[in-house]
Amino acid sequence: MATQKLKIGLLGCGTVGGGLVELIHKNSALIRQRCGIELSITRILVRDPVKERPGVDRALITTHPEKVINNGCDLVVELVGGIDPARKFIQRSLAGNKHVVTANKALLALDGYSLMKAAEIQKVRLGFEASVCGGIPIVRALRNGLVGNRIQGLAGILNGTCNYILTRMTEEDIDFNAALAGAQENGFAEADPALDIDGHDAAQKLKILAELAFNSRIDTANVKTDGIRHLTSADVRAARESGYVIKHVASAQVSGDSVAMRVAPVLLPNSHPLAGVREENNAVVVRGDAVGEMMFSGKGAGSLPSASAVLSDIVDIACHRTTTDTAPQGNLAAIQSNEAAARYLRFPVSNPSAIGPITTILERNGIAITSAAAVWGKNGSDAHQVRMLTNSCPDAVLETALGEVTRQAIGIAPAVSLSICA
Repeated sequence: MATQKLKIGLLGCGTVGGGLVELIHKNSALIRQRCGIELSITRILVRDPVKERPGVDRALITTHPEKVINNGCDLVVELVGGIDPARKFIQRSLAGNKHVVTANKALLALDGYSLMKAAEIQKVRLGFEASVCGGIPIVRALRNGLVGNRIQGLAGILNGTCNYILTRMTEEDIDFNAALAGAQENGFAEADPALDIDGHDAAQKLKILAELAFNSRIDTANVKTDGIRHLTSADVRAARESGYVIKHVASAQVSGDSVAMRVAPVLLPNSHPLAGVREENNAVVVRGDAVGEMMFSGKGAGSLPSASAVLSDIVDIACHRTTTDTAPQGNLAAIQSNEAAARYLRFPVSNPSAIGPITTILERNGIAITSAAAVWGKNGSDAHQVRMLTNSCPDAVLETALGEVTRQAIGIAPAVSLSICA
């Protein structure tokens, strides 16, 4: 087998970039043996040229992006992150007829269509496997492996930080703040974790997957996104006692010319395929008209899993340089899901006797209650709660009822409402 050479310009040498350098160095012989590809890095862009980077050849380091992009490389890997200047780096690379690989989920969620279109026009490749679910090959599955299917919907655990926190709350019976602190200590959560725990990271990833799955541009500006910071150990215990586990799930279901999208914590029965996904792992369940349901799971983040996804794009491009990826062809309107689902409700109240008027309001709105409990708090009146499970009801009906509870000032804080998935 004749060996092909591929020169790589690397923009960014942080966690994932350092992992990529390590993988190329460690597995170059294996890649050459399997694929007949010899990979070499020509230049590496960094912010701080003085910083120690074990395993990185200091002679390759530069602080000038043009020395990476215009240094005779065949392919540019963008691992700078953020919107700008990363977008300009990718645009400049594509305009120069260079293939590009990126892990930049924020940029792809915001401007992925125009970048894919630019690559299509220039007849070069844009790889972004590492932008969603780390080392899980979900992007390639949707782009290529399931191309013969009409994808009907997908749902997944797309954020490892949320999943790690909920795992710790479930298995160790600790509160949210303690679980978050543990996630930060173990490197699974940032010092400012808002992007993860408020659901925005998962929403970005969901948009990328949905546009691939449904081959359409999707405006997700009005899609409701909920995080997990409002959850308590009491919620986790109540779910467990009823045979459920709480998971942060992002879902998209297509119907006609619209797609119902949601990012929120939900109660899953223990038999659900996503219920057993633990720690920082991610998983995606895809439903196609030919294959039925398929589940992809594995490490969703980290240096080597993400670097592995970047490397898989590099090798795929090296082996199929003449292949052209097309940008999404259609348009879908993203709508907030108005699904009918059973619910778990928790109302913080000043007095547990509030269970009476809350029950009256829910039933007056046609919401049947399957179980209810008034829970006396152990740490003062602000810890009193009313917890309920309801039969299936549409989102709009529930919102009307909860709005009435709020207007009558029955609770002392907003109710927690979680859908129960079948």
